[in-house]
Amino acid sequence: MSSDPVCDTPTENYPYRAETFTLVTRLAPLIKAYSKRFDVPPIAVAGSIADEFNTRTGLRSVVDWFQDSVLIGHMPNFAIEIDVWVGADSKWLNSTKHDLGDGNIKLETAKEIYERYKSSFERQDMDYSDLVDYIRSDQGTVHIAALVIKEAKAQLGEYVKDYSEGTQEAVYVTFYKQGPSYKRRFLAARAQDTTRPLKPGEGCRVLLQRDRFVKALGL
Repeated sequence: MSSDPVCDTPTENYPYRAETFTLVTRLAPLIKAYSKRFDVPPIAVAGSIADEFNTRTGLRSVVDWFQDSVLIGHMPNFAIEIDVWVGADSKWLNSTKHDLGDGNIKLETAKEIYERYKSSFERQDMDYSDLVDYIRSDQGTVHIAALVIKEAKAQLGEYVKDYSEGTQEAVYVTFYKQGPSYKRRFLAARAQDTTRPLKPGEGCRVLLQRDRFVKALGL
């Protein structure tokens, strides 16, 4: 019997557009293949990409296109390396802070994942500009997203082992959205209240539309 925390109905970025589930269906073969390879739930991978893609409307879609195709897409590796050396926190001063591809994967995150799981990549010599191209591809988006979910499962699995499958997926999606700070905040709160559950946050949007993901992925 699961002891899931309650998911309130989201007020932002919900429900997802039909175009978002069309993307999930198109990526389904890759999502299922990489999820099986890394032993992670496919709905968590699909939901992570979908939650980011669904924000690409209006001005946001124009900005994302400019980042992907113009600003970072044509930036030489040496220029990105200079940004890394300077180490600015602003994405306008540090290209590695930009989100790329359909899953809005931060270049900085992709580099960390690549270095940690390099053996899972076909190429062992990718620099920043190579990673930019890879993130912008369907394979790269799914590959890296699946590895982020693998990290989420490794870091948070012990805290959600009694949750239902859908709520576990929602927690992993929230990790994809927030990164390591999600776990740090939870542990800080847990230190004050040892019974505090790990709440799924933005991942609730995926949980509450889980049936649509099952259908879109053909599960």
